[in-house]
Amino acid sequence: MSVLVKNLMEDIVDRKLDKMLPQLNVCTCDICKTDILCFALNRLKPKYVSTSQGELLSRIDSLSATFDIAIITELTAGAEIVRKNPRHSVQQDS
Repeated sequence: MSVLVKNLMEDIVDRKLDKMLPQLNVCTCDICKTDILCFALNRLKPKYVSTSQGELLSRIDSLSATFDIAIITELTAGAEIVRKNPRHSVQQDS
């Protein structure tokens, strides 16, 4: 029997990054966005769910101010590192 397991943190952080990008003063190419996302996800606690009900409960839990601040903090730190050390040779904007 195969059970679908999903880390909701990926979706939550990805959406937050899209909203924050204009304020982060960082390249918005796919390489830089992915690097920022990976930086943040590696430092945030995963939120794994295996059912629709589990997903709903985790999404409700994710609405707390402390949770939001943690995501913003890690995305900001990741953007700072990527800004100083982009993996592409020329500054790009997409």
